[in-house]
Amino acid sequence: MNLKSFDVSVVLYMVERASRPSSRRRYLWLSKSGDGWAAGALFFTYVWLNSAIQLLYLACTAVALERGLYWGIKNTTRRLRPPQAIPGMRSVIVAHDRFSLPSGHTSCAFLFITAMSIQVSPIWSFGYIWATGVGAARIGLGVHFPSDICAGAILGTSVGLIVSAAFL
Repeated sequence: MNLKSFDVSVVLYMVERASRPSSRRRYLWLSKSGDGWAAGALFFTYVWLNSAIQLLYLACTAVALERGLYWGIKNTTRRLRPPQAIPGMRSVIVAHDRFSLPSGHTSCAFLFITAMSIQVSPIWSFGYIWATGVGAARIGLGVHFPSDICAGAILGTSVGLIVSAAFL
């Protein structure tokens, strides 16, 4: 089985699971948690309570770098989302753009957890479970292939590691 066949079979399996109300709710909740509002609120509360201005600079630098790379990769590869690439497939939600590689939700989730794990406390490493769930939810909602999620995780983690190392 090649990567394309694997990607398609996993998307179709997970989207079929989303026809179950409990799975759909879980996918929607996890996906929305990766929109950035909850992580942003948590982050800014931490910065405010701890007067962690350097962490704020790190976050702004990391997000600017990650978003720039994300946008460049997405618009260079121009990989179609599953509903456009798989005949007859319908996603649970409608994505805000046409291209899927890399997953921005996953990239931001992994960036956030990587930076917090390095800069604040290793206990934040448990957040990788949440970040992985965000990526899995994006597959289940039918807007990403598994390889998009892997690319997003690699992008977010890499930027988190590089920017954190620069600020240490």
